[in-house]
Amino acid sequence: MPETYKSYGAILGSTAATSIYAGITPGTAIVNSINVSNGSTGYGNFITVELLKGSTAYSIITSATLPVGSSLQVLDAPLVLEASNSLRCTAGYTYPVHTIISVMEIT
Repeated sequence: MPETYKSYGAILGSTAATSIYAGITPGTAIVNSINVSNGSTGYGNFITVELLKGSTAYSIITSATLPVGSSLQVLDAPLVLEASNSLRCTAGYTYPVHTIISVMEIT
């Protein structure tokens, strides 16, 4: 089984739930880190990160506070995503939230 290390990034600019990693099919992905940071220089924000298994959302972190100039490491241990699982983020306000995830994909 080949293993490939990848990183993905997204900048959230709305309060709509946004996919930050769509997973792989077929295969498994091991998410090593999810880092979120407040991209605004004047306003705090909130962030929610969820794991989607089909149409069911499981909260990883809910409405975590992101003060101005701060960042947050969301995971404290690797997270395994099976085929067709995905990750999404929702910002509390329309101010920018930067997300970066580090993943090992196994196909």
